[in-house]
Formats: sequence, structure tokens, C-alpha cells
Amino acid sequence: MSLTETIWSVYLFQYTQSDVLVGLISSLFTAVSLLSFVLLIPFLEKNDSSRLYMWTLFLMGICYILFAVTRSLWVLVLIGIILSILGVIRIDTYGIIVSDNSRKKDLAKNEGIVYTTSNIGWLVGPLIASFFAERYGIPIIFLLSSFFFFLTLFSYRFLCIGSKKRIVKKVDGGFFRNIKDFFSHKELVKTYIISGAPSVWWSFVFVYVPLYIIQQGMGLQWVAYFLFAAILPVLSLEYYFNTLAEKIHYKRLFGTGNILLASLLLLSFFVQNVYFLLFLIVCGSIGIAMLEASSEAYFFLTAPKKRIEKYYSIYNTTLDVFGIAGKLFVAGIIAVLSFTYSFLLLAILFFAFAWIAFSMKEVSKQKS
Repeated sequence: MSLTETIWSVYLFQYTQSDVLVGLISSLFTAVSLLSFVLLIPFLEKNDSSRLYMWTLFLMGICYILFAVTRSLWVLVLIGIILSILGVIRIDTYGIIVSDNSRKKDLAKNEGIVYTTSNIGWLVGPLIASFFAERYGIPIIFLLSSFFFFLTLFSYRFLCIGSKKRIVKKVDGGFFRNIKDFFSHKELVKTYIISGAPSVWWSFVFVYVPLYIIQQGMGLQWVAYFLFAAILPVLSLEYYFNTLAEKIHYKRLFGTGNILLASLLLLSFFVQNVYFLLFLIVCGSIGIAMLEASSEAYFFLTAPKKRIEKYYSIYNTTLDVFGIAGKLFVAGIIAVLSFTYSFLLLAILFFAFAWIAFSMKEVSKQKS
């Protein structure tokens, strides 16, 4: 995924020639994912998570091959919609597999390992993508992505990892009932909001900052250097913060991370030097390291275990709800004001996230 995310906004810009349209198309894919997280709940409850995970890896590999050969914007959008649906199934099933194969006392640690391992890919992906894209063109990136999906499928099948078989006596397909049920739990709502903060941040970092870099005349290689640097603090610190969360309390970690992000964004509003500006954004990844894996671990500690499929699927809509919000929020700022003002308004948003974080209650992984 990191290979295609590196060049995605630049790739869409080649078709649209508009920053705002890039944001809107990306928001469309996110909206499809959002609906899929809720509408696919009955499908996920009825089917084996391990088998679904393998099928999505295979089909996503096929979709990326199609991306490499298409030259039509409309076909690109159609494939993107299909990928968005498959991505939802992949995220849901993988999260359940990790939870099923973890003891309660090891859950936070295992979440940290999963996110750290994932971030290794996000670290080297931008460098690989920029190297091959500049020499062989963007289509080769989609072929490489397809190869890695098939490699992941083979590795997973070889390791014979599975998930516990859950018996669902009555599959709940009520769209609004599922949503109401989840959002009637106050702490789950707060977890949902705090877990959305990284999606707002990454939407900004992966969609709009690369366009800003290109518009400054810095070239695609600088996009790769920036994204590499932005992932490095997350890779280095996420596991540490996740294991620290229980000791210093989750809400303190969440609040501190959001305050750090807000403060750096506020400072960026006043910065004129492009290199120092990018440095400040990279430092913001330290705050993200405090939020990502820890917020998911907090969800598993607060959600009723018997309803984990339903709640986890709805919980994961936070990725897309706040992903859409982040993209549209910044697109609106650029359309009405300018890119610079996005730093100021995003800072206000992250201060609000921090306020919510400090109001969360504590949980114990031993008592969950």
C-alpha cells in the first residue's frame, strides 16, 4: 500500500490537474470504504475471517495489475471503488485475526508489533516508489504492489495463521441499528473520535503535502524523502508508546499526542521556509506514534468481546469518516483561503481531539 500511496495524489493530478479534484476523488473512495465498513457487517459475521483475508489479498493483487494498464479516469475510479471495498474486508479480518491470536495481557504489545511491522513498509515504500517511478514510470509501481500482495498471500498461507471460529446465532443486518448500538456507548464514541485523529493527519500528509512539494518545484524524489522521514518516528516510537500506554494511562498518551500535533501545526502556520516546514510536519509523526496502535488496543479493551465483529467493523469506519473529513476540510480551506491556513485550522481541530482524550476513562488490560 505504501508504494501506491506515495504516488497516488501525483498520479490523480496527472488526470485532473486540480488539487481540489484530487481531494474529492480520494474522498469518494473513502466514502465507499465508510459505507462498506457498516454494510458488510453481516457478511463478515457469516464468513471465516482467515479465508476472507486470503481472498482479499488475491483480488487486490489483481486490481493493482488493472491499475497498471488502464488509461481511463473513469476505469481508474471504478477500480478504486472496488479496491476500497476489498480494503475494508482486509482491515476488518486482519484486526480480528490479531485479536483472536493474542492473550489479553499481550494485546497492546502485539498491536504495537503489528503497527511497527506495517510501518517498516511505509518507511521504505516511498523510496522504492520514487526510484522506480522516475526511471520506469508510475505503472511499474502498481505492478510491484500487486507482487507484494501475492507475496503476502503466499506467506500467510504458508504460516497457516487462522482465527477462532465464532458462532453467530443471529446475524444483525440492521444498518441504523448497528450504528445506534455502537454510538450508545460513551467510551466507544470517544475511542472512535480519538482513533480518527491519525486519519486526519495522514490524509493531510499523503494527499496535500506531496502536491505542495511538487508545486514548490522540488520533484518527486523530495516527496519520497519527506514520506520516508514522516514514517520514521512512527516506526521508531510506536511500539515503545504502545507498551508504555498501560503504565502512564491511555488518556494521557492520547492527550499528549494530540497536543504535540496541534502545537507543531500552529507553529507551521508562521513558518515560511519550506524545509523547516517539512521538518515540523515530520516531527508531528511523534504524536501519531502515541495514537495509532494504542487507540486500537484501547478499543479492544473496552468493547464487549462477544460483539467484537460488529463493533470492530463500525469502529474501523473512523478511518474513513475522519479520512473524508480531513480531505474535504483541507480542500475547502485551499479553495476558500490558501494551503497555509490549513495549518491553523488543523491545529484547532487537534486541540479539540486533545480535550476529548483527557476526558476518557481508564481501563485495565487485566480486568477487561
